[in-house]
Amino acid sequence: MANHIQSTIEAPIKDWVFLRGLSREHAHWGDFLSRCEAELDWNCHAIDLPGFGSEYQRQSPRNISAIRRDVQTRLPHPLQNSTKPFGIIALSLGGMVALDWLANSPEQIAKIIFINTSTGDCPLFQRLQIKSLGPALGALLAPSLIKRERAALAMVSNCHSNDPELLKDWCQISTARPITKANVLRQLFAAARYQAPATISGAPQLLISSRADHMVSYHCSEYLAAKYRWPLVLHNNAGHDLPIDDPAWLIEVFKRNA
Repeated sequence: MANHIQSTIEAPIKDWVFLRGLSREHAHWGDFLSRCEAELDWNCHAIDLPGFGSEYQRQSPRNISAIRRDVQTRLPHPLQNSTKPFGIIALSLGGMVALDWLANSPEQIAKIIFINTSTGDCPLFQRLQIKSLGPALGALLAPSLIKRERAALAMVSNCHSNDPELLKDWCQISTARPITKANVLRQLFAAARYQAPATISGAPQLLISSRADHMVSYHCSEYLAAKYRWPLVLHNNAGHDLPIDDPAWLIEVFKRNA
């Protein structure tokens, strides 16, 4: 009986929900999900936040809890019909959604891996570093799609900021499912107001961050690691979008910790 209980507890998590960050959608993962499926034997499910991607024709809520509730209603059928907890990979603002999910529906979640996330109780210029203000305003106020996506890429990637093929892909994504400034502002408003829960019960989750993230300081992840006593793994030179800058390293971290 004891052996059966132990094997159940240590059973690998097969299903993982992937959540993107500010103004991004499922297509911005590129081939990262297919690599996770091939190399980790996972079932990967990307869910877009309301107002973006598959939901681009809708209005984004102005608070994180409403975004989280919306995502919960759109779980893929295999997860809707299962009582087995699943994992979440959450990047940036997606991490706030995942944290709120953990605080309100912990029974659904087996593990969360947070990547370069923050919360509203982190210092302002750690959540959005001064050096990223120019690119952020450039992305928000750009007069053309290509200038906006070029500014966004420069802000989140240290390794592919001048990659013409990736820029072309991002422009095609935004052409297919347009981004509105109103929805970006609504997401920013939601993120600015979201405070990390005072306490989180249950098993430790995992935080991953990059020391060279020019958008969100890794000190935000250090803050959450100290607050909840969760482990933190740091990358030395990747940018905010770790799945783009060093997917192989990230998958290795998943292998060791998921």
